[in-house]
Amino acid sequence: MPAQFPLRRRRTALLVVLACTAALSFQALLAPRLWDSANDNSAIDYGDIIQDDARQLLLSSPMEEMEMIDQSHRILATLSMEEIFVKEDEEILSIPVEMGGSSENRKSSEDEPSSTTATANIIPHAQLIDANQPLPPYTMQDAIESSKLYEKNFALLVYDPDDNAFYGLYSKRHFWVTGCQKLVNSFKYLAFFLRTLFPERFRGKKSAELIIPISSGDFPGIKNTCYTHFRRASSDVSTFTPRDRKKFIASGQDCPSDNSAPILNFGSVFRHPNMFPTMIDMPVPTHEHLFAFGVWLSRKIISNRLSDELLFGEKIGLEWEDLIPQVVWRGTDFSYLSQAVPSLDKPQLEDSLTNLPPLRQLKQEDYVTERIDKMTKKLERKTAFGAAKKTRILERVRKRALETAVIDEQIPATSTKAAVVESLKEQYMHYLPRWKAAVLTAEAEVNAEPDTLPWANMKFSTFIKDGSKASPSGSEEYKDWEEIGIATGGYMSPQTLSKYKYQIDLGGGGGTTWTGTIQKLAMPGLLFHHLTPTKDSIHDWMKPWVHYVPVSSDLLDLKQKFDWAESHPVESKQIADEGTNLMRYLSSPEGLEAMLQQDIVEPLRRVIEAYQPVSTTHSQTSAGNWRVAIQEIVRDDELVPMMMCRGHSLYKKCEQMLDTKDMKNTFTRESSRTFGGSH
Repeated sequence: MPAQFPLRRRRTALLVVLACTAALSFQALLAPRLWDSANDNSAIDYGDIIQDDARQLLLSSPMEEMEMIDQSHRILATLSMEEIFVKEDEEILSIPVEMGGSSENRKSSEDEPSSTTATANIIPHAQLIDANQPLPPYTMQDAIESSKLYEKNFALLVYDPDDNAFYGLYSKRHFWVTGCQKLVNSFKYLAFFLRTLFPERFRGKKSAELIIPISSGDFPGIKNTCYTHFRRASSDVSTFTPRDRKKFIASGQDCPSDNSAPILNFGSVFRHPNMFPTMIDMPVPTHEHLFAFGVWLSRKIISNRLSDELLFGEKIGLEWEDLIPQVVWRGTDFSYLSQAVPSLDKPQLEDSLTNLPPLRQLKQEDYVTERIDKMTKKLERKTAFGAAKKTRILERVRKRALETAVIDEQIPATSTKAAVVESLKEQYMHYLPRWKAAVLTAEAEVNAEPDTLPWANMKFSTFIKDGSKASPSGSEEYKDWEEIGIATGGYMSPQTLSKYKYQIDLGGGGGTTWTGTIQKLAMPGLLFHHLTPTKDSIHDWMKPWVHYVPVSSDLLDLKQKFDWAESHPVESKQIADEGTNLMRYLSSPEGLEAMLQQDIVEPLRRVIEAYQPVSTTHSQTSAGNWRVAIQEIVRDDELVPMMMCRGHSLYKKCEQMLDTKDMKNTFTRESSRTFGGSH
């Protein structure tokens, strides 16, 4: 691996004690040593950092550990999902001093209190893996208990020695949704990885069973009550009303916080390591990520689906100086962390118009001005007309335009756009990030000088209609927005997007973009990386201010970062080049092998080692038979087999044990097919 690339970094659990003042202000602090070296191009040895933090908690006394945990709980109980990250991200978001940033915004390491690394009595599993530490032992019962956190997109992968096969079990308590297809794909790939990477562990009747909780989807399918319970955890229950206390206790029974079972999540996970600390981020189940690793493992070639997605500058013949100086984005009008941040929504144009009492007047003035301007240009060519005559003609045009404007309901509203933008800005913080970007773009267009490009060009090129993507152009749903000139824009191919100097990967349903980030890192332009409460495994390879420029979740600093980039072209180009070089390395044989080891092999090895077979935990009651043990734990045939895979090949189809069209009904109603039946 080239020296300039760090080993995969999982952010260690660096949650610090916040001082509670009378005004309940927060002083969240991020341990600076993770980022001390983030502003130069030298290699960083994250292994020592992670091991030191893990050792701090591992060697602490039970009393010290509980005190650290209690401090973390008190912080988290008072914060909403996005607020948890605001203070912690200040250090990351600040422009480095050596790149022209202010030293006032950067904390001194001498002022930092010691950090803590755990909540809920559990050291984050990702941290232990990176520290080369074993995971806590877990049993079948622990694995089944972890399902209580979920309402969808969760399954148990079970290796059955008798059949020498892997089964996917889904709970009848969970909903089956469209996004579960990602879970199905993850199960297929995981069976292949386990069989191929650890053949000595899966030898039929010579081996013990293995049970691994897995989840997938744009966003972890955690129950809403568990999100609420997490925020309330360790609050002073004595201050709750009887009704709230009852709800809190009930939610705690359904949201086990001390379960040691690891959960392999194939998709976006929370950046904060204390958010469900047993959740381990795995590559997302797309052709550019998880499937590409499978192709590499089985054939030692780079998947075309990965290489074709990456448009390096030399491939398309573009240099930094050729790029258009705008922040560009095209994508889908989609939800954003709907379960975690339910307060954010799309703006309603009707509301903005209601908040504009002079709107009709603006439309009339717009129309009148347009008619007068047209006539003025015509009169300039009428040299025979005197000034008085021209004035009389313009006055008649003005009166006629006013009369027409009062009657005509389809008056052009060009300057109305500015008024709508002002109205939208008043509710800006309530909008989804992608709509925030659309508002910023509209504002940039309104404020742009004549013959000058607006700094932002972030618009919707698609939206979801009847389960599929559709163009907003000409659609009934976006007709009014399109008439005013806000939010909608034409489709741009990757080749067209790559012509712009500034890219941004605006988070979608799970808070990230999955393939969008790697595509835009590879392009010759600079990536403004959208920092949200979630992350993907690929993000652990990226360093702020080295491979990308971070922007806040609410995008309020995006214009500032654009201005900085424009005024610091040398630094901007250097970061853009480093981002491109990172993707060039990660898509090479050497990089793919490094990611395979760090992102797949090591997590799976630790999980396998941590599992305690039923022969050691249920030997007396079930005679070591895992099928009998499951029935003893869940009863009522709650777990249903949805799929069986042998895992011998990446390309061979698995046996689907339930008809696809009946999946949803199966898992929202009682099912007569139980595990142990014919398959």
